[in-house]
Amino acid sequence: MIAIINPKIENQSKTFTFDYSYWSHEPNDPNFIDQWKVYQDIGIEMLKHSFEGYNVCIFAYGQTGAGKSYTMMGARDDDGIIPNLCRDLFDRIVSHSDDTNSNNEDDTMYSVEVSYMEIYCERVRDLLNPKIKGPLRVREHPVLGPYVEDLSKLAVTSYEDIHEIIDEGNKARTVAATNMNETSSRSHAVFTIILTQMKQDHLTGLSSEKVSKISLVDLAGSERADSTGAQGTRLKEGANINKSLTTLGKVISALAELVIIQKKKL
Repeated sequence: MIAIINPKIENQSKTFTFDYSYWSHEPNDPNFIDQWKVYQDIGIEMLKHSFEGYNVCIFAYGQTGAGKSYTMMGARDDDGIIPNLCRDLFDRIVSHSDDTNSNNEDDTMYSVEVSYMEIYCERVRDLLNPKIKGPLRVREHPVLGPYVEDLSKLAVTSYEDIHEIIDEGNKARTVAATNMNETSSRSHAVFTIILTQMKQDHLTGLSSEKVSKISLVDLAGSERADSTGAQGTRLKEGANINKSLTTLGKVISALAELVIIQKKKL
């Protein structure tokens, strides 16, 4: 539980409850939490579920300048959730492959594909192929659900491959300076990992395939035009950012209400 005190009004505070709350302002502080600890608390469980065959999603949400991109991507020598999860993913694949090789009953093969896109002013751009003119179309598959038509998917075999792809994608991402953030993200970025596990049982001769999707999202920050000093293009970007974040909030609220209704029926 976190309590915030208004210094202008005596004895007035607001309390908020979170699963985790971190202090990462001063490294020498005894309560300082680094990026790896954040990944341990949030990312490891999601990666575990993806190996079990579930689709998972982690996204950073908050006001512009709050540190969303830093939390998801990190800095030059301080990896965030996305690099740490990608590195851990391949460490687990190597570990699982070694365990499988020592087990004569079945073989498991792994393949990993990644895509990287941004949603800028309600239009989808492929960050791995930024030369494509015009926005990509969002389609609905009857079985697999929503997908982006013609979005690049690249096969990777190591963390180094992913690291290079992320660097290239980040260079193509739309950023701009505002009064609140010198490198404000003007788009929502979605980095997706598709993990495929193919297993062959030597005893039965049967093969099976398990596919899971890991969506790692760095949302653009909500903002107020008077605080950011946004004008012209920046103002239009901010309006679209706030519009999409409001819609996301409504979707999450609707899903939460649905869960409550289902629990009451049980």
